[in-house]
Amino acid sequence: MRVHASGGGPAVLWIHGYTMDSSTWHDLWALLPGRRHVGVDLPGHGGSGPMPPGTTLPGLAAELAAVARAEGARDVVALSFGSLAGIQLAIDAPDVVRRLVVGAPTIAGAPSEPGTAPRYRELMALRRAGADGAALADVWMSSPPDIFRGTQAHPRLRASLRSVIARHGWDELRTGAMAAFHRHTHSDRALGAIRADTLVLVGDAEMPTFAANAERLGAVVPRCRVARMAEAGHLCMIERPEAAARLIRPHLERSRDGAEA
Repeated sequence: MRVHASGGGPAVLWIHGYTMDSSTWHDLWALLPGRRHVGVDLPGHGGSGPMPPGTTLPGLAAELAAVARAEGARDVVALSFGSLAGIQLAIDAPDVVRRLVVGAPTIAGAPSEPGTAPRYRELMALRRAGADGAALADVWMSSPPDIFRGTQAHPRLRASLRSVIARHGWDELRTGAMAAFHRHTHSDRALGAIRADTLVLVGDAEMPTFAANAERLGAVVPRCRVARMAEAGHLCMIERPEAAARLIRPHLERSRDGAEA
């Protein structure tokens, strides 16, 4: 996986959402000085190589754990699809993840948001027909599901995301490389074994499925706090980076001096 680092201080590992890359974090990084921000481009995204078919969620988490150990990152921030990997990382590598922040939480095996499956089928048909990246981005960013609805209030962000998504290769639509992720399940027992201090961020205009995921994490993860973000949708952390930074900063500060709850 391609790694992009910025700043200096205790390291934080950042895991982006589906079809995005680590550049989507830059505004939020600027609001959290005094940290070394380590962004990964997930396989098949950004500057990383393609995601091999058959890649499992634990396998992806193992790759992320290797990056975290190499970079000395004990704090993890993840958004949407990235939170799926971040949660698995916290389950499988408790020695690595001391603090966890997840926005728009995605739980393996939880129901998908209505409209998601038809949207993927449409994207696959367009990919087979030879549609270019810009056309695929426009379809992916339309509703339903309301993944990008919140960005309509932030034209600069929406334009930036469209540029990133238009560069996405979409090879996983052809190879089915992400199928194994959908066969994995996060049980309450597995979630309850997470030892990391966990902060869950959820927008007040979040889709119902992900709002329910936030409630579930708050109920079963032992050291977990759920924080609502006003005037925010699914991509809450990058829609409202200033508000997100005000919530993330004190959560991460607890690990700066090595304090443990």
